[in-house]
Amino acid sequence: MRGMQEREQPEHVLNRQEVLNHHWPREPQGYRYYEPGIPVQVRIVWEQDGEEFVEGVARCWDPSHVYVEVRDIRNATNGVWVKPHDVYRRLPT
Repeated sequence: MRGMQEREQPEHVLNRQEVLNHHWPREPQGYRYYEPGIPVQVRIVWEQDGEEFVEGVARCWDPSHVYVEVRDIRNATNGVWVKPHDVYRRLPT
């Protein structure tokens, strides 16, 4: 029987990359979740692919943190916490 290490991993696992410019708040659960949110472009620095601007929706924020929902196979979660200077408003699509 082959071990877990020898099994081929699913595509979403193989494509995961760390976000190098993430900026987690101390208590993220204390932030208000805004619906419908604000359409934005977020600057993400991936561990392998480097800097890229990705479309997303800003859902939580304060003067020093912004949570942006992004749909990207490289991201292990539904979004990223970054500094405000990495987030730019965009026109709704």
